[in-house]
Amino acid sequence: MRKHLALISFYLICGFTHSATSNAQGLPEYWERDSAMAAVRSVNIDTAVYEISSISSLADADTALARLRNMEIRADWPLPAREAAIYEFTRSLAGLPREAIALEVMQHLRTYQARVLVPHEDHGDAFVPLFNIRGTAAGVENAWQRTEFAYEAETLHQTDPAALVSAYVESANNNQRAAYLEALQHAGTTDVKAVQDATINQLGEASVLTPMLGITAGITADTFAVQQLLTNGRGSGLSSTLAQLGQQLPLSETAALLDYAIHQAPATNAGLAISAWWPQLSHDAASRDLLVNLLDDPALGASAALALAKDPDIQTIKILQDTARGGTSAALRAQMALDFSRDQLIGEVQP
Repeated sequence: MRKHLALISFYLICGFTHSATSNAQGLPEYWERDSAMAAVRSVNIDTAVYEISSISSLADADTALARLRNMEIRADWPLPAREAAIYEFTRSLAGLPREAIALEVMQHLRTYQARVLVPHEDHGDAFVPLFNIRGTAAGVENAWQRTEFAYEAETLHQTDPAALVSAYVESANNNQRAAYLEALQHAGTTDVKAVQDATINQLGEASVLTPMLGITAGITADTFAVQQLLTNGRGSGLSSTLAQLGQQLPLSETAALLDYAIHQAPATNAGLAISAWWPQLSHDAASRDLLVNLLDDPALGASAALALAKDPDIQTIKILQDTARGGTSAALRAQMALDFSRDQLIGEVQP
């Protein structure tokens, strides 16, 4: 442990002295965060960023790389200021088209080894780059890719919705899928409906389409689409999709869909629907009776009990108390709901 602390102290001393040997070898410098930012503010990096970012030279790999390397070895600036300028330059590229930047420039930034290291905010004995130039370059390329895929999606909306849905299913690229979903939220209603129909046709064999159908159903408010989502939807995003739909649909329609989920959908999906939609339906007598009648159901009884336990009104508490009499599974779950609700209330009033 003492050797480890001594080594860290040695690195800190080396960093604070900013030795010429360290700079020449490209070794890391260890800084306190405040000191590093003060060094950044000691010079005007905006002008330097502007000079590096000249649009006329960014497509010329030799010129652009020469400017970057000159900045990296600039002797009259402290290292934090140099890396801050390169970092800001990298961020600025997101506002330009991909074809305006030479491939070699992005390759250089993607492999940049950050040298200004500062203590991690949560783990002071670990050091992290102050300016994550490599990660920022990757983010710029991801943004470019999403823009390109969004344009592709807009074209397919109008020309071949089924091809768009198939491409989404077959893709292993998260940027492509995210761009397709985002483009749907800005598409016209006719295009969304066409994509929705194609999605429904493939959902049974491709549950990965669950988020896509959720977005289209939220736009079209199509009851049949939501029913298909309840029947065939899968995956971690289904719960949040159902919750969002519950905020968008009329209460009467949500109540009817809850009834459908309980009687027609797989138990897992029905349980998710109960959890997602009960907060909006807790004052609907028919929905409450539906859940009370589920208390003896082996698959959905626990989901019903947990839902009924959330902020029950006086009428719900009375029904649960009446149901809790006896030794049936429904009685045990009704008592569980009452106990859970009481524990919740006690927790809220305790300081």
